[in-house]
Amino acid sequence: MSSPKIDINIEKNKLKRIKSGRINIEGTIDLHGFSLKEAKARLQLFVGESFQRNKRLLLIITGKGRNSKPNIHGKKQTIKSEINKWLLEGFYRDKVQYISKALDKHGGEGAYYFFLVKSKNIFS
Repeated sequence: MSSPKIDINIEKNKLKRIKSGRINIEGTIDLHGFSLKEAKARLQLFVGESFQRNKRLLLIITGKGRNSKPNIHGKKQTIKSEINKWLLEGFYRDKVQYISKALDKHGGEGAYYFFLVKSKNIFS
């Protein structure tokens, strides 16, 4: 399976259904305040558990990164800036179908929707 499609504009119909509450967010994780290493580990655990439980729409809150400080090389790395790199790793290939920026009411520029692939878990 290929890597998840990143930052796509989701279909207007699906966006309307999320906005109106006809598609429910089935899980939310807020990664504010965590180090990159801890946020990466928490995201992987959250997505893995959600996938096993056949959840399809997740809200991942990264924050906008405004209060992040540059690293020793002068580069400002934020959860928001690193999340696309994390999604290219093999773990997510068979779990995440695509991601999209969230609506303003769900965090806008500081949050993403993760649309998961339907799990083939026979025990769920």
